[in-house]
Amino acid sequence: MYGDGPPLLLIPGLGSTRSVFDPIVPSLQRLRRVIVYDPRGVGDSDAGTRPFTMPLLAADAEAVLDATTTPQADVFGASMGGVVAQQLAVTSPQRVRHLILAATTPGGEHAVPADPRATEALLGKGARTPADAYRLACTVLYSTHFQRTHPEFIDEQVRIRAAHPVRGRVFTAQLQALREASGIWEHLREVRAQVLVMHGTADAVIPFDNARLLAARVPGARTRWFEQCGHLFFHERPEESARVIDEFLRD
Repeated sequence: MYGDGPPLLLIPGLGSTRSVFDPIVPSLQRLRRVIVYDPRGVGDSDAGTRPFTMPLLAADAEAVLDATTTPQADVFGASMGGVVAQQLAVTSPQRVRHLILAATTPGGEHAVPADPRATEALLGKGARTPADAYRLACTVLYSTHFQRTHPEFIDEQVRIRAAHPVRGRVFTAQLQALREASGIWEHLREVRAQVLVMHGTADAVIPFDNARLLAARVPGARTRWFEQCGHLFFHERPEESARVIDEFLRD
């Protein structure tokens, strides 16, 4: 945990540890108690023996709230973490005050799929080392402009990921849970938390149309688009992302 103030739970995405939020935590912790964690099977968390499902991953997020003595929190879910956040809001609505869905999808059969070539790059298909795999993933995680103007940032992200590679079976288990998360869609109209949908318009990993679907499906959802940003828009524009989050949570 970082900082002090109203609690804000950050849920990482596919294959990501809590470090994925490092670019925005410093700004967020000035006014909030920021809670971050490694999802099941990633980083310092054990995978356990149960098959991965969205209800199980949402229960893990709720367990983090329990462990930090947090009855209710604002919740920010990025990418697959956004699907976990949706599941949490559906199954345990009393735990979620505000819900922020970043670069995410409705999950399951309702998701708009990416170009297969982008998915192959994300998964590091053909790479021989963890470093090569994540460098390949970066070609679709970030906009072409950001890749060209921030090569040192990309190099650091590759170094971090290569030092803590995700086990293949965990990656596969997460993907399977994501693909089978079709049951959430039917309950999104029941979400009563205040919702903000954030997305980069140049997202190659989760196409922008997914954000439009979510915004139309959740009653009263607000939107904030990051023009020409890629999947990890909060890496490309961290201060702006933190400011948008803070303004939404203050309202």
